[in-house]
Amino acid sequence: MRDVLRLLFVVALLALAGCGGSDPPPEWVGPGELRPREGALEVDSFRRHAQAVDEEWERDPAVLAREYLGDDEGETSVEGRQVTVLRDGLEDDSIRAERWVLELERQGDGWELVAARWEQRCHVRRGHQGFSPELCL
Repeated sequence: MRDVLRLLFVVALLALAGCGGSDPPPEWVGPGELRPREGALEVDSFRRHAQAVDEEWERDPAVLAREYLGDDEGETSVEGRQVTVLRDGLEDDSIRAERWVLELERQGDGWELVAARWEQRCHVRRGHQGFSPELCL
C-alpha cells in the first residue's frame, strides 16, 4: 500500500510540474480559403496568433500581409492602413488578375489585421473588368 501511495504522490508531482508551463503559440498556417466565394477572408485566428507572439512582421504592414497570406508572389503596396497584394497577368484563360486587400489598425509600435478580402478581374469577354469576388466566365 505504501508503494502505491508513493507512486501516486510521484505521479501527482509530475503532473503539477507540467502545469503552469506555457505552450508555444500555434504556428500560423494561413487563412484557410484564399479565394472565398464571397470575398471576405477569415482573420480572427490570425489575430489570436499575432497576439500570442512578438515578431518583426507585426511592425511592417507589407511583411504582415505576406505572413498572413503565406505567399511572396505579386506586387505589394501600402497606403495608410491598407495593404494590397496584386497578382496581374495570370496565365489563366478567364482570370486576368487577383488581389488581396488587408485593412490594418495601428497597435503601439505594430499593426493588427482588422479585415481582409479577395477579388479578381476577368480577361476581356470573360466577365467583369473591375475587381470583384464574382466568378469569371
